[in-house]
Amino acid sequence: MAAPKESRVLIRAVIQELRRSLPQKPVRNTLAAQYLLSEARKHQTTEKRLCRAHQELQAKLDTYRTYLASSRKGKELHLQYHARGERSVEESARLVGLGLPKPYDKTQEH
Repeated sequence: MAAPKESRVLIRAVIQELRRSLPQKPVRNTLAAQYLLSEARKHQTTEKRLCRAHQELQAKLDTYRTYLASSRKGKELHLQYHARGERSVEESARLVGLGLPKPYDKTQEH
């Protein structure tokens, strides 16, 4: 019997996060994807049997997906905010979502 819908959704989410974290490699060939799919196959349930291992699999998949997403977002934030030497006042203001007032121009008086 195929994996329940929740497991399929979680497996797809984990594989999608793997693709985002390893854009240059085919995901199918990675050890992480192979291990994930083999564990999912091991924890399949039949109609007559309900086991706790399936719930453990879902918890592991959700934890792994969260870990991959958090790692990716952490790298993005590090690249965005990591000090790249001295920044100008304008660039620093833009970085925190502020804008500087326009300088006063005497030629524009009314």
